[in-house]
Amino acid sequence: YNHAPSPALVNILNHFGSSVFSFKPSAIVSYSQGQWGGCRAAVGLRPILSELGCLPVSAMVHVPRAHQVLDETGTPTGGAKEVERWHGYAHRTWSQLQWWGTAAKLHKQSNDPFAASPAFLSDPAQRNAAA
Repeated sequence: YNHAPSPALVNILNHFGSSVFSFKPSAIVSYSQGQWGGCRAAVGLRPILSELGCLPVSAMVHVPRAHQVLDETGTPTGGAKEVERWHGYAHRTWSQLQWWGTAAKLHKQSNDPFAASPAFLSDPAQRNAAA
């Protein structure tokens, strides 16, 4: 998609709106048949997630030449050593996601994030600055 997130993905994110995603951590995983593994599209997705109130972690997973490095089940090809290498690569992303998920859950128990930043409901005027 010309180095941009999939229109279908952006559409589904926009359909549900920010209240569904607010204050929730996320990780971005991308893939492609080319050498960059979808990293340009992934970088374009980060501001969209942030605008929805989602908390994207800094680490991302990019899978270049996915048709060569993954089999039909999504397992890395090349044997146990290659599987371990991919697990090591993705571990940083999953660790960050787990840390932020735990932190958000614990903080939400004592502080309702929507109390200070209420969700937009249906009135477009809620998005406008005070006159």
